[in-house]
Amino acid sequence: MIDKKQPHATVLGMELALGKSAAIESSLPGIHRNRYALINATLKGSENHSFIAAIAKSYPTILSARNLRTAVRDLGESLPVVIYLERIDPGMKRGLASEGIPFISEDGNVYLPFLGIQETPSLPLPTLLSPQAQRIVLNLAAGRWASITASELAERCGKSRASITKYLREIEAIKPTLLETSWRSRILDTGGLSRRELLDLFEPYLTSPVRKKHRLAVQLSTNALADHNARLSGLSALPFFSDLAHDTSHLVILMAHEDIAGLHDAAGDAWQEAAWHEDAPLVIEEWSYPLDSTSDISVLSTGLTCVDPWSLYAELLNEQREGDRIEDAIEQLREYLCQQ
Repeated sequence: MIDKKQPHATVLGMELALGKSAAIESSLPGIHRNRYALINATLKGSENHSFIAAIAKSYPTILSARNLRTAVRDLGESLPVVIYLERIDPGMKRGLASEGIPFISEDGNVYLPFLGIQETPSLPLPTLLSPQAQRIVLNLAAGRWASITASELAERCGKSRASITKYLREIEAIKPTLLETSWRSRILDTGGLSRRELLDLFEPYLTSPVRKKHRLAVQLSTNALADHNARLSGLSALPFFSDLAHDTSHLVILMAHEDIAGLHDAAGDAWQEAAWHEDAPLVIEEWSYPLDSTSDISVLSTGLTCVDPWSLYAELLNEQREGDRIEDAIEQLREYLCQQ
């Protein structure tokens, strides 16, 4: 909701400046003051347009907005009253517009008939998901982040609300029904889709999360890797979700950037980068987003946990395949995901 201590926002490229409480507010019946805070407002563009912003204290109803407008008119106020709210659902948007009641919503929906303005944000075309949007989608499909609000997503991802809004727009462009709007929040849910249906839906938009690879000429001890939070990934994790044989001569692991730095220091002279044309017995991957889940399915046989199967599938989906055995193993991984 708009913060009166920071009274500046932007509406369609025009500065929205909020001033003091409208003088008329004190003359309104208490029922209206309990529902709305009335603030003097100005849209500053090529021309300045003044009105009264009725900042909703709870999600408004059509009746309360209509009654507020009538009460303001009865007091002889000539300035238009504009309902201001964070989010607006389609039903409320249609209802206010049909009554000719102006509104401004922070999600981009604007209806200001006294200025001839009606704006509804259009969804972008579906594109490959950004790393954080993909992280959200994988957690949703895995059942870890279902029925979750934008605020909760911001906390779990360690990102701002503005960033989360951008990621949710990417998801909404692919499947709008996964996002629900309620008072002061947006909720991400599965829309009743199964895991297989979610995977079918998002698979064309998944990209490899691998941002950088360190190719080492020698393998380091399992204990050293475990001490620095290494996780099996890539073709080293795939055998644990398929019938592919585990190749101990080549190891692919995922580590956070800071853990790689720690391992580098601990390894000392044992850290030897492989030349680009040489075989690399140890490949250390850095990913573009952190893991939110791991699997211990590999601990007994290797001493290391591995990335969760959803993250693994996103990694392997578009990588160059090395024969039918790998292709079949990835298909087995996909079936494993759909049956969970």
